[in-house]
Amino acid sequence: MLRAITMQVASPSDGSDSNWKDFRVELKAMWAATTQACNWMSTELYAQDVRRNAEDKMPPMTRVYLYPKARLRFPSLPSQTVSALENTVQAKYRAKRYDVIWRCAAALATYRYPIPFPIPNQGWTASIESDKPIVRARIGERPWELRLKARARFRRQVNAFRQIANGDAIQGEMVLMESGNDVACKLVAWFPRRAQATRTGTLVARSASENILIALNEKNEKLWVYNGDQLPRWAAEHRDQLQRWSEDQKAEHRPDPPFAERRGHAAAKYNQRMASACHAIAAMLVGYADRRRFAAVG
Repeated sequence: MLRAITMQVASPSDGSDSNWKDFRVELKAMWAATTQACNWMSTELYAQDVRRNAEDKMPPMTRVYLYPKARLRFPSLPSQTVSALENTVQAKYRAKRYDVIWRCAAALATYRYPIPFPIPNQGWTASIESDKPIVRARIGERPWELRLKARARFRRQVNAFRQIANGDAIQGEMVLMESGNDVACKLVAWFPRRAQATRTGTLVARSASENILIALNEKNEKLWVYNGDQLPRWAAEHRDQLQRWSEDQKAEHRPDPPFAERRGHAAAKYNQRMASACHAIAAMLVGYADRRRFAAVG
């Protein structure tokens, strides 16, 4: 399955101040170039698209190939990065094209600095060295070695990174982006699906005298209880209000009493409230059955 993990960059190469400064300078130059490239591509797509005259139906978009011009205009960006940016910008433009070109209901997309710097799967490598996750990629004019943070709170990301480094996962794109005052590295990869645990047994759900819903296992042991004390209170309040409206509906108010609209709104609100509560309770019951690996709910 396709997943992405995001880890913060701990340090480039040896982590010295001069290296950090050089890395920031190179990365900011790449972010500026990617932002300019995205805005230029978006404007070019709009300029080369059709304009609405008297047609009733919007014609399909003609194929636009911006890569050669973009390579000449932004020589600092790697060729794979330019291709990835063009695919992203074209996909976003095509999704908004009807509202922008035909309906004039939306403005042309603009991209604000810093647009993340993408590196395709052939442009980076992952490895584990001294239990530290390391990525190597070319940024700007030189190759860089980046050490990623591997604290306890990044345990899930580190485990996924090990799969990429060991070859168990098929690596995809890497993206360097700004994260507050830090630099974050997003890694996309195809990870193997985990084997599903065997499910057994049936969770039996029924109402009880003191509870709205209880769930029992096959040994008739009570495992899950939902009281829902608010539900009888809602029902009693609604029933009392209907009774008061019924008492106020005298012959002088017929055929339509002045509170008919309020009564209708109150009834609709009550029905929606109870339906929402039933759906929420059912979702909680199913979630419990899934967590406990039951095969069915009865």
